[in-house]
Amino acid sequence: MNKDLSRRTVIRLGALAAAAPAVGTMAAGSAGAAPGSASAATAANAAASQPNLPIADSWQVRPFTLSQVTLGDSVFKEKRNRLLNYAREYGPSVVNGVRDDQRGPDRMLRSFRVTAGLDHKGVNPIGSWESPDGNLRGHFSGHFLTLLAQSWASTGEQIFKDKLDYMVEALGECQDAFAALAARPTPRVEGRHGTAIRFTGTPNGHITGDADFIRLPEGIVSGLTDFTVAAWVKSAVRDDNARVFDFGHPGDAASDSLSRMYLTVHNDTGPRFAITTGGAAAEQRVQATTALTAGQWAHVAIVKSGSTGTLYVNGVAAGSGELTLSPSDLGSTPANWLGRAQFPQVNIKFLNGLMDEFQIFGRGLDAAEVAAVAADPASASADVAWYRFDEAPGPVVTDSSGRGRHGEFLGATDGRRHPGFLSAYTEAQFIRLEEFTTYSGTGIWAPYYTLHKIMRGLIDAYHLAGSERALEIVTKMGDWVHSRLSRVPRENLNRMWSLHIAGEFGGSNENLAHLAAIDTDPERSANHLAAAKAFDNRRTVFPAALEDRDVLTGIHVNQHVPQFTGYLRIYEQDTEANAEYFTAADNFWHMIIPHRMFSHGAAGGQYGAAPGRPENTNPELFQPRGDISESLHYQAATAGTTSGGGETCSSYNLLKLTRNLYFHNPDPAYMDYYERGLTNHILGSRRDNDSASDPQVTYFLPAHPGATRGFGNNGTCCGGTGMENHTKYQETIYAQSADASTLYVNLYIASTLDWAEKGFTVTQVTDFPRQESTSITVDGSGPLAVKLRVPVWARRGFTVTVNGAAVDAAAEPGTYLTLDRTWAPGDRIDVAMPFGLHTERALDDPAVESIFHGPLVLPALNRSRDWRQFTFYPSLKLDGDLAAAVESLDEPNFFATHEHTLRPLYVGINDAHHVYYKRVEPKVVFGSVDSGVSNEARDDDGDSFLDKVWAAAPFASHGLFVRRVEEVSSQWQAAGRFTRRERQDVLVAAAQAQKDLRAG
Repeated sequence: MNKDLSRRTVIRLGALAAAAPAVGTMAAGSAGAAPGSASAATAANAAASQPNLPIADSWQVRPFTLSQVTLGDSVFKEKRNRLLNYAREYGPSVVNGVRDDQRGPDRMLRSFRVTAGLDHKGVNPIGSWESPDGNLRGHFSGHFLTLLAQSWASTGEQIFKDKLDYMVEALGECQDAFAALAARPTPRVEGRHGTAIRFTGTPNGHITGDADFIRLPEGIVSGLTDFTVAAWVKSAVRDDNARVFDFGHPGDAASDSLSRMYLTVHNDTGPRFAITTGGAAAEQRVQATTALTAGQWAHVAIVKSGSTGTLYVNGVAAGSGELTLSPSDLGSTPANWLGRAQFPQVNIKFLNGLMDEFQIFGRGLDAAEVAAVAADPASASADVAWYRFDEAPGPVVTDSSGRGRHGEFLGATDGRRHPGFLSAYTEAQFIRLEEFTTYSGTGIWAPYYTLHKIMRGLIDAYHLAGSERALEIVTKMGDWVHSRLSRVPRENLNRMWSLHIAGEFGGSNENLAHLAAIDTDPERSANHLAAAKAFDNRRTVFPAALEDRDVLTGIHVNQHVPQFTGYLRIYEQDTEANAEYFTAADNFWHMIIPHRMFSHGAAGGQYGAAPGRPENTNPELFQPRGDISESLHYQAATAGTTSGGGETCSSYNLLKLTRNLYFHNPDPAYMDYYERGLTNHILGSRRDNDSASDPQVTYFLPAHPGATRGFGNNGTCCGGTGMENHTKYQETIYAQSADASTLYVNLYIASTLDWAEKGFTVTQVTDFPRQESTSITVDGSGPLAVKLRVPVWARRGFTVTVNGAAVDAAAEPGTYLTLDRTWAPGDRIDVAMPFGLHTERALDDPAVESIFHGPLVLPALNRSRDWRQFTFYPSLKLDGDLAAAVESLDEPNFFATHEHTLRPLYVGINDAHHVYYKRVEPKVVFGSVDSGVSNEARDDDGDSFLDKVWAAAPFASHGLFVRRVEEVSSQWQAAGRFTRRERQDVLVAAAQAQKDLRAG
């Protein structure tokens, strides 16, 4: 498929324009000073502190750093400054009347310190997904690191650098504490009889422990018919399904064909024993009626004698049942665990508590013997295995029966973990992902997604603020990732990354490839690149994208988009060897833009059931290709119970991917999409008020009828990316060619570029998008080609003057206009780009539209969930300008039509809006003259008769208008859409409408 971005296609769809974030490490930049911010000197210090960013040889254009570009006054700076206020004040900063700027960072660090066993400074947790038992905790802290790094690079305000350095140093202390724990041999603790072993499992159903367990030898109970298994346990919590032991075969979790025997500490009324050769449905069970008390030692034993099984609690029979199955029916069991359930099984449970004196007997003890063993474990001979846990600290668990069936402890303190680990929770989630545990309240969330955010924040702290300590920490983390994933077989990796949300890894491959690019140690760099490739999603999405097969429908948008930015980073390390990574990323982008793009630049949405596809009620999933209006219809119908589409995280990542593809191929259509997303979704995602308690950004910016925006999102994914979105607006305004001979002006945002290497300072003064022009002053001397992007929406002209003289050059929408000259200090470029009103159809329904003013989508304000119905054609004059049907209001980009206010999305308040409306043009009407003929018939591209007529506007005269009506009506009659009489009625009406169609 030809991936050249057809300008005709782009213009046909409307202003393919977008913008926003990009790879934080690869592109930096600077923003203007906020009230009370640092001086120019401190801003220069911020710039000087930034190490060189990695530049790929394959890039045709390159970004400038954040500190090279300073924001001027505009709506972009206004939004940015609100996030700077949050970065300064979050905490609170005043405690007992004394300002303490580290209280905010301390809250961000709380979960890291608690997990590492360090003092958490008495602060409250962040909340939301960052709660003390939240399975995503730590991700928001990573975003906060990036916020501080970007804020420092943009302004040079010392408070941002101080907070950043404080957090980095504290994270280093946590990493050191984890390393010390990992190096410490597994301790033995005070037990019921001597010493015991501690399992830190899944208290209260959450993954807050270490997923500790003991592996016993294969076939340890093979051949047994009658048996006894006994142990002393002390559960920290009453946790259903937490196992004392589980022996068996992994089986197939999907079909639940597990063959196993197990004992839980609690189910229903107390401990439960079960044995099966056919999964859970075929279990033979013995249920105890005596419950164990959390925090107290209890002796539990299961005895099988003949066909009867009996459960004992503290030496007293507590339940019995028929058992016709025995261990001999299980064969030689390969998976024999103490303290955990079988693998692979959804949401495996781990014991949270202590265990002592675990014994296996090759016969069924009688009641007196069980009571005696409870009192004195040595009273009977444990002839199969006996684990007293009285050996020296370490991973080996000694078999005291004399049979040599020693066990092996696996956990955070087993001495085999890499010292580079750093997270706000233990390694349990990572371990359980390798066992294919799924996403749920009692399962896991997305451990590598969380890790990505932490690593990204540290990388940004290095590149944007010069923190060598951050580089040291994140490099060790990269080593840890390699140590884990290098041992996982490729097929297992494929399955892991295909798990919905649990396998979501954000841009972890981007981080690892980035580390590979900057590491000076060849071996370590190779390991990091290998770790980056371990994240390849080779099971479904990657091979499909490589083959240009669209399989996106129904998969999680934000789970997959950042993967492809990572693939680009891998490609850049060796463009010949890794060419497939670029192909996959390029194909993937084209599957989304424009095929799954809403008018404000977002992708993803709900859609109802239809033939050949299931119903989707999750707005975070990709809708079917070309399915825009269908998703909107479904969102409108379900808006009372579900959120609409347009997740801000997804747009954040789509813009990163777009930006990085642009580096390889500077096609202006990438920047047209980028501008669309930036000036609509991203600008509109920040509320227009200050807050010191949360970032006041949106999770979704929905497009369905009557939708509202919700702001806040402290601790959520979109709260995190939202912090970044608004503190790096300047990163893509300008770019330079690889040979530095050309300056690209991609976005018309008030800003100043300090291009010291070339001796140029470029200042852009504009209030875009509240102004339809810009003035660019070039200070410096010498030759330089300046490429001005001619936006695809600039259909009313794009005129350029240099020092007052008109530039005679082509300015076709969707291209660059090049000014190649020798510049002198003070040379001035003035650009006028009138916005014009235009409409853009949904891809799957020509009657569903959005209205735009230049790059800006204009939602209609109305609380109703019913579709707004607008009719425009009867109001048009010969010039075909929508201004005849849409009234301009006093404020820039505010309009009214059909008794509705149209307002740009960048106005950050939560009034209910309609991004789309229904276009209703039922009759062929010219002005006030109604032909009486239906306008409902459409041709193959979805155009109605009036669409075809007005597509040729403007008309220089009424005669030319009538000639167009004659031409189209002839085609309509030939196609059978008009009868001869209907055509005559249309022609008569067109002729009679001369006065109505006259402009003015």
